[in-house]
Amino acid sequence: MYKFLIIFLIGIGGTTFAYSAEPPIKNAGFVPTNIWYSKDPFFTGEKIRIYTIIFNGSSYDLEGTVEFLDNGVLMGESNFALSGGGRVRDVWVDWKATEGKHTMTARITGTTSSLAGGAKRAIVLDNTETGKSERDVDLDTDGDGVGNIEDLDDDNDDVSDVDELRNSTNPLKKDTDGDGLSDGKELELIAKQKAETEKLTTASAEPAGSILGTIKKVEENIPDPVKEGATASANALERFRIGEWYQIRLAKEEKAREISAMKAPPSVVLKDESVLGHVSNTAEKPFAYMVLAILTLLQYFLEWQIIFYGVLLCLVSCPQSGVNCQLFSKIIFSPSMRVSFFDPLRQIVK
Repeated sequence: MYKFLIIFLIGIGGTTFAYSAEPPIKNAGFVPTNIWYSKDPFFTGEKIRIYTIIFNGSSYDLEGTVEFLDNGVLMGESNFALSGGGRVRDVWVDWKATEGKHTMTARITGTTSSLAGGAKRAIVLDNTETGKSERDVDLDTDGDGVGNIEDLDDDNDDVSDVDELRNSTNPLKKDTDGDGLSDGKELELIAKQKAETEKLTTASAEPAGSILGTIKKVEENIPDPVKEGATASANALERFRIGEWYQIRLAKEEKAREISAMKAPPSVVLKDESVLGHVSNTAEKPFAYMVLAILTLLQYFLEWQIIFYGVLLCLVSCPQSGVNCQLFSKIIFSPSMRVSFFDPLRQIVK
């Protein structure tokens, strides 16, 4: 009897653990805000349905129109009719997601009310606007459900974006030269051919008694874990340099476009005050030029290996610099710390 009870309890405990281990279902349950989406997250080019909900706790029957706006610009509308007495209903518009930052809102316009069987009359509601729903829509080149900003391999060709930039291949195209062989396979073959060529050249040019031959012999006797650790550290540092250079270059190009937009005279008078932020402001130009100059300096610093490693060597080797080598290593080689370290700079340049 005791054995049966123990087996029964273990079975119930295992079942409970199995259910609790399942990942929670997203985009379901209570309405998180008064703007929500048919799919979340979503990416550029996907067809999304944008929802909001209307409540009528009055004794009147209501009719009207719900307008949906993207960054203050009308993107679609939906008519509604809603009986009184605490009724609710959802309304929506369909939208094809575009890349960039979006602030979604909705508002009620043209509202009329009436008692049962009575004439309609125009009214003004106390609550006619939703809150803001902000989304930064990203590309998902390889369709793996991870946006390009967070995806380390945007085109899913088994070569990281950083390594593709180093080898002058397109990080957004699986087969850069269109020869039917993916960039990953092509770079792998090139690396093997290069290694074999270097091996043959080294074997013929380095006699056993020469200095280079002695160095090679010493290298061969270094334990593999030591060599792998040194190689991994060097590769991580180089990936850090190239990755940050690429991000700074993108930020610089975006800032240059913003400055060009500031120079252009406004030719259209915008009706909605929420989009007046797009009009160039003379007071913002000096700050924009300053940020552009900083980004230019950072781009050159990260682009040229001799400058980057020279400054890095001076900072690490000079006691007066106050650089904590252990903390610096964590920032370089830990992705989580690297993101938190550079986030303030990226927020400023945006």
